[in-house]
Amino acid sequence: NMITIFSTPKNFEGIFDIIQTNAINSWRAQNPDIEIIIFGDSKGADKIARSINAIHIPEVEKSSNGVPILSDIFNKAQEIAKNDILTFINADIILPFNFVDPIKIIKNKLSKFLIVGYRWDIDITKKINFNNFNYNEVLWSKLIKKAKRHSSSGIDYFIFKKNTFPNLPNFVVGRPGYDNWLIWNARRRLIPVIDISKTVKVLHQNHHFNFHNLKKDPKIYLEEDGLTNRALINENTLTLNDTNYFFYNSILKKKTSDTFKNRDLGNLEKLYPELYYFFNWYKRLKRRIIKRYDK
Repeated sequence: NMITIFSTPKNFEGIFDIIQTNAINSWRAQNPDIEIIIFGDSKGADKIARSINAIHIPEVEKSSNGVPILSDIFNKAQEIAKNDILTFINADIILPFNFVDPIKIIKNKLSKFLIVGYRWDIDITKKINFNNFNYNEVLWSKLIKKAKRHSSSGIDYFIFKKNTFPNLPNFVVGRPGYDNWLIWNARRRLIPVIDISKTVKVLHQNHHFNFHNLKKDPKIYLEEDGLTNRALINENTLTLNDTNYFFYNSILKKKTSDTFKNRDLGNLEKLYPELYYFFNWYKRLKRRIIKRYDK
């Protein structure tokens, strides 16, 4: 029970009643002792919290459009959580049974970290019973075969030590960009960012975007809250391709491929704009050496 999972769901209505109930029940199925905190006053949030023995905190700061603010949720989670390792997760994500396994190993190797991973998208229209382990193992392998891996820019869960992110900007939840900013911020502060998706495959249940004053995908059609996030992010974004560690076969490894090194070199100016002139000189020098060496 070393982790605390926290999230802020939408109203439990229509498809969101099905997919959020599935997601949250899958979190509880990890372990009856895992601490789960449900934030916000969405319809049905108190009921789901009671049903899985979670803490419910209805009061959270919101944007002028009534959408929860990420920094307030993170701050409150860090105050309330009884565990040292926190997991912020979107409320439409079903977790596999091995979700906690990498965390147990990584926490003994690193004093600070940000753990992230890809998601696999799938249509699910029925509620799932997560109490039958054997049934779920069969179901899981069927679902993963059908699901499609999402692009590297979408990140739906973040695992980190308490107080890793003490001063978050006031991002609006469920609007684009803050997930990519969190990777950028951790890399900038030299916190190892680890991709566990070779080991852990999480399912994202597809849904429409008719909620929180939206009608369309907020990543494509930016509205007021999306523009708020864009201004705060200021192009400081990285993707899952920019994680500098990966976890596979119970082993934590640093990324060392030439492809990654070149990509990382290209990110230096974005990570440390104050050192722009130094990096420019360094890159030019390195390329000259490589050219000479290739001759």
